[in-house]
Amino acid sequence: MHSEPPTPQSNTVSAQDIAALDYFDAHVHLDLMPTAGEVARSAASHNFGFFSCGVSPTDFSNTTKTLTGRASQPTAPGIRIGIGAHPWWIADSRVSNADIEMMLDTISDVRFIGEIGLDFSSRFNDTEVRKRQLQVFKSICRKVAQTPANDAPKILSIHAVKSVDAVLDVLEETKALNRCRAILHWFSGSSDQLHRAILTGCWFSVGEKSLQTGKGREYAKVYPKDHLLTETDLPSSAHPACSIEDLLAGIQRACKGLSQARGYDVQDEVIANAATLFGA
Repeated sequence: MHSEPPTPQSNTVSAQDIAALDYFDAHVHLDLMPTAGEVARSAASHNFGFFSCGVSPTDFSNTTKTLTGRASQPTAPGIRIGIGAHPWWIADSRVSNADIEMMLDTISDVRFIGEIGLDFSSRFNDTEVRKRQLQVFKSICRKVAQTPANDAPKILSIHAVKSVDAVLDVLEETKALNRCRAILHWFSGSSDQLHRAILTGCWFSVGEKSLQTGKGREYAKVYPKDHLLTETDLPSSAHPACSIEDLLAGIQRACKGLSQARGYDVQDEVIANAATLFGA
């Protein structure tokens, strides 16, 4: 059994709404927070926006109902809700085949998609598990590639752990890149893969944890300035209780770390980039 198909999103958040924010979190999991409604309601008073990435297709309607009492895109300035199928949830079958079919039926009606992608780390070294991840990711990308030319491009937040080349191969082979803006969340690939991703036109959402390594700080220096976003990836599995203050503090630390790595204040830049991607 799975819940009813998500209702299409309305485009009520303008680029001006997002440009007026102080901070924007391009990758957060509202669906995993026990106080999701409270966090969302507090965002406006903190002049804070975010892209909530779902881990299961059923989270889309559940999360939006929590925020608005109905299955539609919340009208609070700066909040975007994505429909997702996280590779971890695919690997252990918490996302079922029926869930994926529901998601594929819905993609044409939504603009924001995430979290999706591939995880080929040692934790998921089973051939069949990786095969299923690939099948699902390809199916989603094929649907994205069918977006009509006169529609706004889809926005994808992508998990690519030990799988950057495979992710880019799928995006290119399915021609999804022609009809989407692909955000690589918490990039951790090689320098050659980073170069390829930049040439492909990918965006990058960067959080404080990725800046805790020397490689992460070096990468932070070379991400294209007009394709750079900040994220928290909260909540952590160890601490699901998360407040708007936790999100704000995490984004401020990410902005500070990026600014230090790049040698200038990135705050206005990343807000302008968020407005470009997440505005109506």
